[in-house]
Amino acid sequence: MHDARPVRLARKGSSGAPHQVRPATRPVVAPTPRGGPPTDRRVNRAATQRAIRLSVLYALGIAAVYALLVGIALEGPTGSSAGTAGDLLFAGLLALVLAAIGVLVSLGTAPRAVELGDAETVVVGRFGRRYHFPARDRLHTTVLQRFPAGLLSPVTLESVEIAGGTTRRSFLLDEGLLELSAVPAFAGEGPRA
Repeated sequence: MHDARPVRLARKGSSGAPHQVRPATRPVVAPTPRGGPPTDRRVNRAATQRAIRLSVLYALGIAAVYALLVGIALEGPTGSSAGTAGDLLFAGLLALVLAAIGVLVSLGTAPRAVELGDAETVVVGRFGRRYHFPARDRLHTTVLQRFPAGLLSPVTLESVEIAGGTTRRSFLLDEGLLELSAVPAFAGEGPRA
């Protein structure tokens, strides 16, 4: 009788010795921003809070309208017909798409942070995209609208258009976030440097 035993086959490019770690051929270098390391990273807290609250309110509004339409459709004379079920499915998918688009638009306007460096200003978007602008002293900013403190945000916010070079974008930022002086306090915190 023949005993079966496992056979270890060497992989292509390996020495065949088990548990051997091959050295890396290239050193791993952490990426750095184009203008060097940021000198001041400012988190956009209040605008993020407002965007999240507005997204929740928008999604709840869409859900309420959908629930109202479902109630009307089911109370009608043909409430249990196949056509109504198809219409409700279509309306439900449409409500989901509209809610997703509204949430993405609301969150997309409030970036995570602003990095003020010696060589450039970087706005870090909500979903990780980095928008590069010239240094703060060469940056052109315009406050488009101010949102007072209230239910959606504990502090005043600004819709700011930032222009530099060929790039022009608008963002929802905490009031004074792009100022060269100290950043304003957020929800009871003391001044931040």
